[in-house]
Amino acid sequence: MHTMPDQNLSPAQVAQLTSAMLSVAAVDGIQPAEAALIGQFYESSRSADMPATATFLADPQAQRFDAAALAGSPAEFADTVVLMCLMTAYADGHLSPAEREHVQALATALGLDAARFEAHLAQVRDDLVGALSHLPDAGSVAAVVSELSAAD
Repeated sequence: MHTMPDQNLSPAQVAQLTSAMLSVAAVDGIQPAEAALIGQFYESSRSADMPATATFLADPQAQRFDAAALAGSPAEFADTVVLMCLMTAYADGHLSPAEREHVQALATALGLDAARFEAHLAQVRDDLVGALSHLPDAGSVAAVVSELSAAD
């Protein structure tokens, strides 16, 4: 799933984004698929001078996230945060109402309006369906699409 343009994130942005993703996963308990996505993102994005993935993810500071710290972020980074947080929320198979509310609060703190949030939500949902569309069992894909639509 590739929902955003490539961008060079600073070490501070990687840490902020990883912490935002952790905050979303923690809403209803970090699930293995969420942890895997977060770990994969951090590992692939961190620079050599940043803490190892396991060290960063275990750091209580990384798990304390203040959305206000993201206020004034560039629009491209704000979009990335919201998209990655939505992907994190969906990583365990569904977007819970509490996760959606949390990501909406992050979007608001980042200055994204409701229409932009909904566009990002639709984009992530479409990417998830697209990732499944190659499966030979069309009935299963239809069931997933129905669940994604019903959950929102």
